[in-house]
Amino acid sequence: MPSTEGDLPPERLRHHQPPFTCTGVDYFGPMTMTIGRRHEKRYGALFTCLTTRAVHIELAEFLSSDSMILALRRFIPRRGTPRMMYSDNSTNFVVANKELINMEEVHEKTNKEVDIHLLKNLLMRSLKTALAATLREKSLREEVLHTLLLEAEHIVNSRPLTEVDIEPTEAGDLTPNHFLIGRFCGVAAAGHFDDNVLLGPANWRACQRLADHFWQRWLRKYLPTLVPLRARGDPMCRAPAEGDIVLIVDSSSPRYSWPRGRIKKTYPGPDNQVRVVDVETTDSVLQRPTSKIVLLVSSEATAVPCPEV
Repeated sequence: MPSTEGDLPPERLRHHQPPFTCTGVDYFGPMTMTIGRRHEKRYGALFTCLTTRAVHIELAEFLSSDSMILALRRFIPRRGTPRMMYSDNSTNFVVANKELINMEEVHEKTNKEVDIHLLKNLLMRSLKTALAATLREKSLREEVLHTLLLEAEHIVNSRPLTEVDIEPTEAGDLTPNHFLIGRFCGVAAAGHFDDNVLLGPANWRACQRLADHFWQRWLRKYLPTLVPLRARGDPMCRAPAEGDIVLIVDSSSPRYSWPRGRIKKTYPGPDNQVRVVDVETTDSVLQRPTSKIVLLVSSEATAVPCPEV
């Protein structure tokens, strides 16, 4: 069956290349930061690998070309030198591009006629929106703000990219972190805190609670990007069925948790539409609405027998 979607750009398909070989960069903010008794604005420089969809966040002091180059120089020693960088036509990017053309670190000049869909994608939008909502009317110390940005970066880079078997003996999902550090980081949240820790001075406990807020808000923005938007009545958009392997995306689940399982039972409504299912995981059976599950492998695909050799 021919695909209804267009072909991906070549920059999304640079296989056998290191992460961030083709990189998109964009700014977000401003974010308010407390230094002593005064408040100052800071901005976030968001670098995205166009192939592995990994992200890297740097804290920028100004919206200037000098600040952009400094953020790039901090990015390169940790992630490698990009061969191609994409940005929009903001003044800081255009001026920085002119200064970087003759540098050895950037082998190809920044493309100013970039396809806007490479940068303004749903992943970057969901990350920036969740951070803006988390930091609304908050002024953090630089150390706490920097830690929160790194927590957000790790949350996004820990998301699963492909479906895997649900057996506990499997190594786990393939995530952007596997391309960056060669494995899943395995870090867990440093304790469980309520909103009362946000009332006092910003410390590591407040940072962990803000990271939980980001996780909850980002999942609500990220979930719709996992479910394809198809018109009602489309035969490709079928209801969940018993035996389907699904991913449970629930903002109430612990941070870095991406539980998956197999649909054990469905509950059709009076109109024969399935809106609630029982999902059997490795530990228990969870009842979840269909709005919080994402189909990974259909029951028809799992039922296909392996060919005999």
